[in-house]
Amino acid sequence: MRAAAEVCKKEEVKVFLIDDNRFLLESLQFLIENQPGMKVVGKSTRGKGVLNLLHKLRPDVIVLDVRLQDTDGLTLLEELKKNLPVPVIMLSMYEEYRDEALRRGAYAYLVKGRDANELYNMLREASQKVDYQE
Repeated sequence: MRAAAEVCKKEEVKVFLIDDNRFLLESLQFLIENQPGMKVVGKSTRGKGVLNLLHKLRPDVIVLDVRLQDTDGLTLLEELKKNLPVPVIMLSMYEEYRDEALRRGAYAYLVKGRDANELYNMLREASQKVDYQE
């Protein structure tokens, strides 16, 4: 049985950020948390070990970069999709990975530098797709 908050529209969108650029992580957190009804529940500059943290924090949406310090973001995407019922939005500087990311299960692929409202809207939309089984 699903929790009531997961059946109806979410009051707060819980976001987890994964990007190797600390400045970008801090900037994204600031921007997202200044949106009504959004909260960053965690962030990481690495892919290794992040799965355990995600299981504990149970975010509604994950934002993931294609390139990380210790792993390939596309490989991590596949691991996340196998282990968590959470939509993953890829956010990258590299347009050329879009088709591959979508093929591997990304909910959406956004290119860095676009309008922030596009990201906010995608976070809200994707958060409705999470399906944690109780």
